Amino acid sequence: MLDFIAELPRKILSRRPLAYLILFLVVGAYFLWLNSTPSFTDPDSFYHAKIAELIKDFGPVKDFHWLPFTTLDDVYIDHHFLYHLILIPFLLVFNPLLAVKISAVIFAALAILVFQWLLDKFKIKHSLAYTILLLFVHQFIFRINLAKIPSLSLIFLLCFIYLLFTNKNRWSWPMFALSFSYVWLYGGWPIMLGIALVYFLISLKAKLFSSTMAGIICGLVINPYFPQNILFYWQQTIQIGLINFKSIINVGGEWYGMSFFSLVQYDLFIIILLILALLIFFIYLKKQDSKNWTLLIISIIFFILTLKSQRNIEYFIPLVLLFSSFTISDFLEFKKINLISQIVKLYFKYQTITLLFIILSVLYLPIIIGANFNGLKENLRKNYNFNQFTGIVAWLKENSQEGDIVFHDNWDDWPVLFYHNSYNRYIIGLDPTFMYLKNERQYWSWKNITTGLTSKNICAIIKDEFAAHYVFVKIGNEKLKNNLDQDNLCQLVYYDKDGFIYKIN
Repeated sequence: MLDFIAELPRKILSRRPLAYLILFLVVGAYFLWLNSTPSFTDPDSFYHAKIAELIKDFGPVKDFHWLPFTTLDDVYIDHHFLYHLILIPFLLVFNPLLAVKISAVIFAALAILVFQWLLDKFKIKHSLAYTILLLFVHQFIFRINLAKIPSLSLIFLLCFIYLLFTNKNRWSWPMFALSFSYVWLYGGWPIMLGIALVYFLISLKAKLFSSTMAGIICGLVINPYFPQNILFYWQQTIQIGLINFKSIINVGGEWYGMSFFSLVQYDLFIIILLILALLIFFIYLKKQDSKNWTLLIISIIFFILTLKSQRNIEYFIPLVLLFSSFTISDFLEFKKINLISQIVKLYFKYQTITLLFIILSVLYLPIIIGANFNGLKENLRKNYNFNQFTGIVAWLKENSQEGDIVFHDNWDDWPVLFYHNSYNRYIIGLDPTFMYLKNERQYWSWKNITTGLTSKNICAIIKDEFAAHYVFVKIGNEKLKNNLDQDNLCQLVYYDKDGFIYKIN
């Protein structure tokens, strides 16, 4: 009886294609439910939809004149170029916003499927348990369900890890092609290079590292944005990603760190599993191979990066689960332990302790379910609906001249304004660092006006310093609205549920 119970999961999963299809459909249905609202929690999704649409209609975007007060006006590259190309087939079927949302669901479900596939390729024991655990990490699921690059980037990295761990020390064209493509896909390409470097330092397989390095270099040089992309990556990867100005200016929320206690609070089972894997790893240190060492080191690196910027949780969690699964599976293999059989035996042998553990787990379930179902769906439907600012931009299109500059009070709103109205130009967007790096004085002038710190003669300042003809004030910014109402150079010309438009005389 015990042997039958122990073998049942293996028999169910023995038909891999069917199992993968079921997994993809079930996870896809769950993610579709999470995303079943006409809104985006991250405004960057509007930017991706617009850029993909522009590429479809006019080719690669090289002249980025929509943000003249940022470094993007001087040096712009589409560092998600391949991602935007991949979106185009979706745009041929759906409108751009729906296309981006549907693609996000598909890519997120594929990321889970590729994670399971990777575990199976290395014959990880009880692999499905790790995938299920991954699905219950709500910060991770939130990140890969954002309608932008995280899920697709993770797919590339998981495939890269597979190639890295399975290739012998010889030149690899698949690794070259994948690393080349990753540069075109995402400005975070140093992640792939870093993983290859760690594996090289441990395994001393120089040709694999050379394949990756060559792919990265060729991806940078054989590029529609070369050589401007080199300067842009310095700004995006080093100045924004690593150095970061979050202690000086207000950057995007994903760039702020996650505390260790928050990590433990929300990912308790992951931390417990990691501790168990670490104990096994160091107790049986001599039995650990280069794969386990690599996964341990890059997990530690991404743990540190997650504490610095919470956006890195999308890599930290799957890497920790990979490290734990590889380490524990190797342990079960060389100890000849049938885990399910052992669990069943332990249950009957230590029923009191086992029941206590089950009770504690059941008590913890409401937290997990609340965060992973209701909480996740609520978080993914917040912020920006598809029709946000449509009245505002319709008025601007009808009453302004092409290229007129609109002074707006929230940098986060720019992608939405840009999607609905690329007819006008704006002040700041994507990340405030781009404006701060171009002109610190102008950044602080914009910041002080929009927050109400500068209250006198603001229309004259906006007109003279920013050459703006119109001011858009989002609903809720009473300080700026009151200051504009008291300025004779400004006139309220339009308002609706989203905000107010003032014309500068």
